[in-house]
Amino acid sequence: MKRTAAALLAGVMAFSLTACGGGSSQTGDTQAAGGQASQEGGSSSDGAGKTKITFINGFTGGDGPYMSKIVDGFNQSQDQYFVEQLQDSDHYTKFKSDNFDMLIIHADWISTYHAMGLLREVSDLYDKAGISFENDFHPITQTYAKYDDGVFAFPLDLYAETFFYNKELIDTPPKDYNDMIALRDKLDSENTQVYPIGLPLTGDHQWAWMTALGQSGCNWVEGEHIKMDTEEVCDAFMKVHDLIYKDHLSAAGLGDQDHYNTFVNESTDNANVKTAMSLTGPWKYVTAKEILGDNLGIGTLPQIYGSTPCVPAGGHTFAVSAEVTDEAKLEGIAQFMKYAYQPDVMLNWADSGQAPIHLATMEKVKAQPDKYPVAAVNYEIFDDAMILPAIYNIREQVKYVNTNVWSLVLQTEDLTREQLMEELKNATEIATELSEQ
Repeated sequence: MKRTAAALLAGVMAFSLTACGGGSSQTGDTQAAGGQASQEGGSSSDGAGKTKITFINGFTGGDGPYMSKIVDGFNQSQDQYFVEQLQDSDHYTKFKSDNFDMLIIHADWISTYHAMGLLREVSDLYDKAGISFENDFHPITQTYAKYDDGVFAFPLDLYAETFFYNKELIDTPPKDYNDMIALRDKLDSENTQVYPIGLPLTGDHQWAWMTALGQSGCNWVEGEHIKMDTEEVCDAFMKVHDLIYKDHLSAAGLGDQDHYNTFVNESTDNANVKTAMSLTGPWKYVTAKEILGDNLGIGTLPQIYGSTPCVPAGGHTFAVSAEVTDEAKLEGIAQFMKYAYQPDVMLNWADSGQAPIHLATMEKVKAQPDKYPVAAVNYEIFDDAMILPAIYNIREQVKYVNTNVWSLVLQTEDLTREQLMEELKNATEIATELSEQ
């Protein structure tokens, strides 16, 4: 007898908490925004006598000090307002419980927070800050920050799946699947255990299946929920399965984060396996550069699964709580945005390894590709970026795909389409229920 969607969801939620330590499925600050250990921090100077604006974000890793530079710079630039910053790994929960004025919110969370009425419409703050949402940011921001009833965020950056390769193993980076087959043969993968790529059970796995669906040209959204139970989606996931078990472009049975760990020779579970390239987040650049040095190459994502250009991505934005009504605070927030979006100030964020999506800042970054190598490459693919769809409860909707569907595809060598389709139907049923809650 088939389990109900509620029972299936309960199972996957329990799995997520034990397997991922309670972290997000892909685009939380612990994975898709830095991958660093959690800690608390932030500005600590005294704001006595000024209008205080409380601001919370999840930048608890290496990018945290760079946001603090922006916040501290604003506080020192004038004597009317003081932004009191808290950097905390659990910043979403604390934002809702502790009444913060501003927060950093991921692009794929905005639709849910907007539907819950937690965010303030900020068009008037754009006007006060002298910033144009339509003209000062890359057009992709229109897909997640703007709704029928207004604009609900100030876009900060876009982080995209990034292609790293080892120059010792690769002369010319592969552009498509046939190139990867040729690389496999050159590496003699099955004998040497040096593979073109690695597909892990967890670790950027959401981006991995989004790449397969996007490059295959799949339409996987129906109304307000994801729809996985189609032949084209099944085909895309079978391509992932065949990449491992038929064409041997990746070793089977890779562990957590082994798409990256095997690339930098730090895998504990698969120490005998090495990969020539890695599809991961831009925050991995610093450690990869430290390990590989001049042998680290950066390129654009190969067309692995089909002919449709697609690069999974996420983004950070500034948002304002719907509870903020004090005119002095609102004026202070507008002044903070005016300060932060000066290109020379926003370059602080580029220094963290992130890719600002403010057009004037982008031009300054592009002019210094040697200083900002990851951002310079990722700017080339922004037009093809795919962010999780702006629908309600989207992060919860994709959890079953991230766990049950993905583990089935990666761990079942003799997988049949019938087995896969059953799980895709379960994923669709759960997502439909979640979209109606």
